[in-house]
Amino acid sequence: MSYFVFGAVLLALILGLFWLKDELRSPRLARMAYSELTARLAVVAAGLMLVGVIVAAGQIWRWLTS
Repeated sequence: MSYFVFGAVLLALILGLFWLKDELRSPRLARMAYSELTARLAVVAAGLMLVGVIVAAGQIWRWLTS
């Protein structure tokens, strides 16, 4: 479950960066938001959330079958 939470927090931070970029209209934030690092972090966040869901589903499956 901690994988899912960490991924969700990371994705929320990335979305917050995009929101802040639009609110402040800062060129520096725009470069940071559209950088390759931000895209890679978004993929990592989605992967962590997927792993978290799979782990939680496995624990629920184990609880239901035992």
